[in-house]
Amino acid sequence: MNILIADDEMIMRCDLKFAIERVAPSEDNVFFFAQDYDSAVEQIKSNKINVAFLDINMPGKTGLELAQAIKGYDSDINIIMVTAHEEYALDALRLYVSAYLLKPVNDNELREALLNLRKPIGGAQDGTKKLNVKCFGNFEVFVDDKAINFSRQKGKELFAYLVCLKGASATRGEICANLFEESNEKKSFEHLKKAVQSLKKDLSTYHFEDVLVHSRNAYSVNTNLIKCDYYDYLDRNPEAKKLYRGEFVKQYSWAEIYIYHLDTIL
Repeated sequence: MNILIADDEMIMRCDLKFAIERVAPSEDNVFFFAQDYDSAVEQIKSNKINVAFLDINMPGKTGLELAQAIKGYDSDINIIMVTAHEEYALDALRLYVSAYLLKPVNDNELREALLNLRKPIGGAQDGTKKLNVKCFGNFEVFVDDKAINFSRQKGKELFAYLVCLKGASATRGEICANLFEESNEKKSFEHLKKAVQSLKKDLSTYHFEDVLVHSRNAYSVNTNLIKCDYYDYLDRNPEAKKLYRGEFVKQYSWAEIYIYHLDTIL
């Protein structure tokens, strides 16, 4: 994996390199470094970068401007913003970055960011089999063109909820608040436990158990194992635009909030 670290402070570049080596050790990792916008662009032009870690506050043009430029050069580069400030998160998310990490970078958050890159390293050439997920219209999941028959409807809804988060984690409390109507927290957690168990079993049946990620009382999906019309639409894929007809995961009321955002894209 070719990794670019762009930060105007040398100590921060070194610290992040050591952190990546710690959480995702690999002899295949190759690091490139840049201290400002211009040197980062040169690295992008000269090398095939897979993941770019960008500091937001750099002299001259900002990391957000750099992220926009990188997307123009190579849309397959995964961009992870790294900053000491929270206030730029919304601007970064509008650029559809893979992750937004706060300094000092936490090892667990860094590991999760690398596990849930928006663009799988190597793309289709890596031979990875993927779930085909349909969000436009009703939510459905396919393996080899055959729809998965979920054993519990709440398991299916849980998976839909996590897919819509695009790899971001959701806590048990957040999931229960959106998916279960129980006023009793204990009962909600029990329903969630059953939904998780059934979802794990269903995914395991098709050998996709690694799609569901569980860490620190939170859940997410590994987007590297998912092919999704919604993700393609966010990446401004013209073919995905043709598929969208104003209906999104329409069997679940909580998904209505996504429609306004989708209508502002492309």
